[in-house]
Amino acid sequence: MNITTIGLLGFLLGIAQVSAVETNQLSQYGITWTFDKAYPVGQFCSGDYWVVGPVTVIGITTDLHAPGFAPQPGEDGAMVNPNPGTSEKQGYDYRIFSSYDEKLNAALIGGKPISPLNPLLLATNSSLVSMVSWLFHSEQDAEPGVTEFYNMANIVHAPRSATRTGAILTVLPKAPPPGCFRPPYAGCDKTVRFNFHDLDLSKLKNLPPVASTPDVARLEKAMARPWIDHVIGWLGAEVHPTDNMPNYGGSMALVTGQIPLLLQLDFSKLPGKPTKDKLLVGLVQFGIDCAGIADAGGSWPADGGHAFGRKEPILFAGALLNDAHMQNVGHWNTLFQEDEQTFYVTQKEVDLTHSPQWKPDQRMGVSEPYAKENIGMPEWGIRHAATPSVDDRAILNNYRPLNSQHYPGMVLAMRLMGLEEAWNHKAFFDYTDRWMKLKLPQGIAVTDDFYHNMWNTYGVHAVTENR
Repeated sequence: MNITTIGLLGFLLGIAQVSAVETNQLSQYGITWTFDKAYPVGQFCSGDYWVVGPVTVIGITTDLHAPGFAPQPGEDGAMVNPNPGTSEKQGYDYRIFSSYDEKLNAALIGGKPISPLNPLLLATNSSLVSMVSWLFHSEQDAEPGVTEFYNMANIVHAPRSATRTGAILTVLPKAPPPGCFRPPYAGCDKTVRFNFHDLDLSKLKNLPPVASTPDVARLEKAMARPWIDHVIGWLGAEVHPTDNMPNYGGSMALVTGQIPLLLQLDFSKLPGKPTKDKLLVGLVQFGIDCAGIADAGGSWPADGGHAFGRKEPILFAGALLNDAHMQNVGHWNTLFQEDEQTFYVTQKEVDLTHSPQWKPDQRMGVSEPYAKENIGMPEWGIRHAATPSVDDRAILNNYRPLNSQHYPGMVLAMRLMGLEEAWNHKAFFDYTDRWMKLKLPQGIAVTDDFYHNMWNTYGVHAVTENR
């Protein structure tokens, strides 16, 4: 029996909850898991599957590959309970040379693919993350739809991203109640803690919509599949499955920044009068997953435009679920790019940028040292927390606009929900206010019209100079 979908919960699709069934095969997003026998299975409110185990997997296959392309060992990989605290290593695709570790590839056992004679034994309280790779014989002979290749000697020779789609199977000791969120795929804690019905929707506003409000259906689709984001650093972009999520951190941040702000609006006044349910499920699930990555030792340290946009979903999910742990994210030791990059100028920065140790990033051809009159100014630095020697006062220095133009959406959503204090990094908010008061063209200050219009309409520090 092959079950490709059991159907999402009634509160999402307006149908009765479908009871768990038993099956020896599950398919999702083009990935099929085959078991040695029938097991009870069902779906979380996110649509991801659970199975009551322990379970024996005798095959992981896909129907997505184009004719003439067959995966090699080390492609179409999988991982069990990814542990981001260990390193940036992954078991999904060997072509990302510097990060691939065959021992982490659960789709290969003893170097051979899973089969009835070479099964994968999954214990209860475990997550199997399966991927499908983009295949190619050469850059000119690749599967249709393959993304742009990214070549760097001894690090990667593959499309960016090297993976096309991903699916998560969670093995539990018993069937969870209907409406539950999936526990994080990272780490070993698979406690089912949260339910859709636990969401405190009183935390959301119902404000009149503004011009350029994003299309709800587009954002629902953007987060309908799991965002797999546990590989640390810029190499994480190499394993962001392209059918599931944006590749680049800045593109991810636009989605995770638009949704919390969009959810502050009165949906009855939007075309078609959509519900907030699917957006809530997608973003809250991502927040739960990010919290799980952090709890397992993962971080998102400042790295150009790769690593921002993860703290907001955690705090958003914590607020709506009234979860003390996630609401305390502002006090975690986890590294978040937005906080690592924003600070207040002190004498130390003035002295450093007038010393031989100052090595600003000059890829944009501009750099300016700090002056005494800049002390106390909220500021941005590409790697300030780790490498303050590259700080640079130039307003159009490398990566500053790319990051800063996304901040207003995050800041305004957190303020509308009363979460500025919980964020616990005032420099991020003060810097964003400063950025929005600069007389910059709108395309540089804020590229997203929705952010701009929401800021000017509902922002405590709304300004109009950027028009």
